[in-house]
Amino acid sequence: MSLRWRIALGLAAVAALVGALCATGAYVTTSRQLRDSVDETLLARARTLDALGRRARDRRPYPRCPSAGSVQPAAAAQLVLYDGRVLSCIEGGPALPVDDEDLAVAGASGDYLLRSVSDDERSYRQITIPWREGVALQIARDLSEQEETLDRLRLRLMVLTLVGVAVAAGLGWVLAGRIVRPVRRLRDAAEGIAATNDLSTPLPTDGPGEVGSLARSLSTMVGALATSRAQQQRLVEDASHELRTPLTTLRTNVELLQRAPDLPEAERAAVLRDLDVETRELSDLANELVELATDRASTDDALETIDLGELAEVVAARARRRTGRTVTVTRTGSAALTARPRMLERAIGNLVDNALKHADQGSPVDVVVDGTSVEVRDRGPGIDPADQPLVFDRFYRATTARTAPGSGLGLAIVRQIVERHGGQVWARNLTDSDAPGRVVGAAVGFRLPATSAPVPGG
Repeated sequence: MSLRWRIALGLAAVAALVGALCATGAYVTTSRQLRDSVDETLLARARTLDALGRRARDRRPYPRCPSAGSVQPAAAAQLVLYDGRVLSCIEGGPALPVDDEDLAVAGASGDYLLRSVSDDERSYRQITIPWREGVALQIARDLSEQEETLDRLRLRLMVLTLVGVAVAAGLGWVLAGRIVRPVRRLRDAAEGIAATNDLSTPLPTDGPGEVGSLARSLSTMVGALATSRAQQQRLVEDASHELRTPLTTLRTNVELLQRAPDLPEAERAAVLRDLDVETRELSDLANELVELATDRASTDDALETIDLGELAEVVAARARRRTGRTVTVTRTGSAALTARPRMLERAIGNLVDNALKHADQGSPVDVVVDGTSVEVRDRGPGIDPADQPLVFDRFYRATTARTAPGSGLGLAIVRQIVERHGGQVWARNLTDSDAPGRVVGAAVGFRLPATSAPVPGG
């Protein structure tokens, strides 16, 4: 069942419930008022007859009925003797039922008695009052007129309730149409996106209230998916471009070995070394591509309270053992952060590897840790100002570094890790304090928030 039908039927059900409650209340109230009116009439007539009966008892020793006109508008009247005998007071009138409570009133042991009675054809409202010693007077009023009135009222209330339900259903249908219209447009747009796989299709976000909020959330989600797809496509394109060079080199060397099996030993060894280097670079590139595309470390690494200085010491010690170069760590401040240690250790390691790669041969590399920031400084040619905003892009390599080994993904991974922790990255040149303007190296680093914690999904 569609949402429009559900809203319309829901309003109809509410109208039916409210109508039924109101109709029941009106019917019960009217029925009670009519009965109370009849009871008041009977009680008033009974009081009048009781006063007449007292005067008659002084003059007439035998029980006699009041005149027919004095019991109007009663439809039946009779005298009941204490021994159960009944004397009709209206010729041709119906016989009223007599029970022990009526006999008690006749025996002067009870007050008046008011109740509803019926015979085979009609219902009556009957009152029994003491008339004289050993005698009670019963008068009854026909309830047919009241019952007919209630029957007509019941029919009218039913019709009004049904009309109210129909009107509520119609209004609900119209109102639901207005409510559902933006939802339907949103559904059609979503189905169009699913059918065409075109994430650039705009979603209608002009709906009211929660509908508009839902549409805007979906639009944001689709925009994020479109951005993610564009990034994936760009990553694949960049990766395919980067893979061509090592694959071409590998194929050329393999073809050389196939065509010239009798190469001199020195040339064969050089070709094999090239194959080994290219194979290693392909392996590193594949690993970095997988990590960059899947962000595997973000799911394997648990949150911990860390000190960036301690992580920098670990990275520097490993770099010294691996390269034999001088890597120093200077700590100017400390701060405890909540982060994923393996991710940040990888980020610092990439910065150190980048500095070792571009620093002058044999020159030292300095790692400066200041609380929540890490900066790695080298003694190299520096970074061209035009390249500084681009060094963190995937596969980007400055013109002067394109012949150097590497995939061009190290700093891109650093930026991804830092941004997932809510931080920022930077790259700048170092200048000689004695000769302003002369570049003596480069500094690349990042800063994390004081209360750093990975963003959701990071």
